[in-house]
Amino acid sequence: LFACVLGLSLPFGTLAQTVTDSLVATPVSAALPAPAPIKRRTYAPGGYGPSALLNRGHFGLKVGPSLTSAPIGKDGVSPSIAKQKIDFHLGAMYRYRFTKFVIQPEVLYQVKGGTYQKLQIASTERTTTENNFNYISLPIMLGYIPIEGLTLQAGPEFSWAISTPNGPKANRDLGVALGIHYDFLDNLDKFSLNIRYVYGVTKIPETANSTLQNRALQVSAVYNFYKKQDPLCSPISASCCFSSWPRLRSSVASCCSENCFVPTVRAKKN
Repeated sequence: LFACVLGLSLPFGTLAQTVTDSLVATPVSAALPAPAPIKRRTYAPGGYGPSALLNRGHFGLKVGPSLTSAPIGKDGVSPSIAKQKIDFHLGAMYRYRFTKFVIQPEVLYQVKGGTYQKLQIASTERTTTENNFNYISLPIMLGYIPIEGLTLQAGPEFSWAISTPNGPKANRDLGVALGIHYDFLDNLDKFSLNIRYVYGVTKIPETANSTLQNRALQVSAVYNFYKKQDPLCSPISASCCFSSWPRLRSSVASCCSENCFVPTVRAKKN
């Protein structure tokens, strides 16, 4: 009888374990793997588009109209009256950024010269002559970025004249260029706007008694060749990343700290 009672009590004894005992006895599943190291991007804080790439360069194409003129120097006398005309320019550039500073060499084909008007003998009418001075130019622009997206630029522009029937009487031209460079947002982040004024300092012979100097106001549309940002680091999320509102920053978990980066989490294998 004692043996029978002992045999029946053993199965019920196993049910008397506490919840704590069962948790201790149950093997714990493997912990989730730790997130992979954060992969920092090379974008400037609060920046967007190609100009926000730090310590990296990219190529671009530019094209646009130019408002040109070639005023007569004050040290001479000429029967010509200098006027402005609309020409064009096109070419390629390479842009490299160091923190807040930028270097941007370019190769351009451009037309300068403006127009001249002369009074006809024994008449009040004027004849107009277009000066199609064709140049291959090499601007070397140095830039400073006061705020992200906007670059102030200055630098020399070296030009070599291409032989044309109405070309300049000097093969070389040196100019000083000042301008601004602006990067667009969102779907247009591969495009930029460049506005520049080039003041020619080379005195080009016009007649035996006068010289002229080139002037040009350029407006360029720029297409930038660069790898677009990761989806989680779009310009919109990047701006949220650097917001002063903690709730807004926490709403985009992919952006925080000093730079915009994408934390990658390893998927758990089944």
